[in-house]
Amino acid sequence: MRLLSKIYLLFIVLLAFPHLVLSQSLNDSLMANSQRIAQTYISDPYLNDLLIQGMEKGIQGDYQGAIILFTEILQFNPNEVEAYYNRGIAYAKINNYQASIADFTQALTLNSTIPDLYIKRAEVYLKLGNRAEAIADLKKAKQLLRQQGETSRYSEIDYLLN
Repeated sequence: MRLLSKIYLLFIVLLAFPHLVLSQSLNDSLMANSQRIAQTYISDPYLNDLLIQGMEKGIQGDYQGAIILFTEILQFNPNEVEAYYNRGIAYAKINNYQASIADFTQALTLNSTIPDLYIKRAEVYLKLGNRAEAIADLKKAKQLLRQQGETSRYSEIDYLLN
């Protein structure tokens, strides 16, 4: 599970910094791992393929295209946390912060044990100047990270707090 978390975090970094250039072999490896990660979250093969395609569009900087694919997943299954999470990231990338917060909040309603949901929502709250909400989310993320043995990620949260 930790390996999946680290690989997933790498995808989030790539979504946040799409200008990073990857070697073809690293890119191929990431795409292969993305399929394994996505299969962990979505068992329906069709929805799984849409999730992978949406993640790839996000990595390429096509956030509108990613939003369309994640929305399609949610039309089939409105309980897919991964689709809300990824769509929330894509909305934040196009500065649609209210939609981003709504997606992260819905994902948290479905699964409140994922620290990255709190972290991403806190980032959006900070962009909106809602420091109190951001701090509350970051504290919750830190608590979950501690419970899950991921204390190495505390510096990420401390960075956001400063």
